[in-house]
Amino acid sequence: MLRQVAGGVLVHESEFCQSNAVVVQGRAGVLLIDPGVLGSELAALADDLRELGQPVVAGFATHPHWDHMLWHASFGAAPRYGTARCAAFAHDRLSDPGAKARIAAQLIPPDIAGQVPLDLMGLITGLPAETAQLPWDGPGVRIIEHQAHAPGHASLLIGERGVLVAGDMLSDVLIPMLDLNGTADPVEDYLAALRLLEDAAGGIDVLIPGHGSVAGADQVRARIDQDRAYLHALRDAQVLSDPRVGRSAKPGWDWVGDVHSGQLQSLARRNERDGTPG
Repeated sequence: MLRQVAGGVLVHESEFCQSNAVVVQGRAGVLLIDPGVLGSELAALADDLRELGQPVVAGFATHPHWDHMLWHASFGAAPRYGTARCAAFAHDRLSDPGAKARIAAQLIPPDIAGQVPLDLMGLITGLPAETAQLPWDGPGVRIIEHQAHAPGHASLLIGERGVLVAGDMLSDVLIPMLDLNGTADPVEDYLAALRLLEDAAGGIDVLIPGHGSVAGADQVRARIDQDRAYLHALRDAQVLSDPRVGRSAKPGWDWVGDVHSGQLQSLARRNERDGTPG
């Protein structure tokens, strides 16, 4: 079910990892950001938009992870955008015939296997490098590309609606998840991305993360500070106090602690390999 969170901005929260699909109303139809995740949810979202008389006129994938690149035939053939790096990474990962089968077998959790439509996944048009505004007939959408979390990740600032769509950042349920393969200094890249979002968030009223609860203006600073504190503790191998990790995590989210442990071990191996004090 769609829920309005700001003027002309609606959200559908998936059963899978509290994933947020974002709908932005324009003049002739809607911009659909990160639609997902289950096929039944995508079909219901298409039905809701049809009832509203709002065709999909553009799509956007904030980054090239499977749960953010999905689509449904009922959305139509609107252009689906991403940053140039996002689209190139998606094309590379999906270029061989067995790619989708591997994603289904290795990345999609068994409890939803077979419920995620992969046939239209990843058909993303890369915008020219350094593109600052999304090309569509609706409120201005500023593209904030950075190097955190995934290649070509972008957050979207819808200034006149007072909304920041953060992609997989600034979540109340997920810790910062680093791009450990595509960058020389994943922690510093993530900290730099937080600074960009901090600058962009000054006048917003609503923050929509890729996963988790939608936040009001009074919560944005706390989320930025929490992610920054997590990254500092991770970088310096300090004792971590974060409600998203460990026994204090929300029911069903204890796996986030495993992600934290994996990141800590990966950074330790990097430091050992590079001779960096850790």
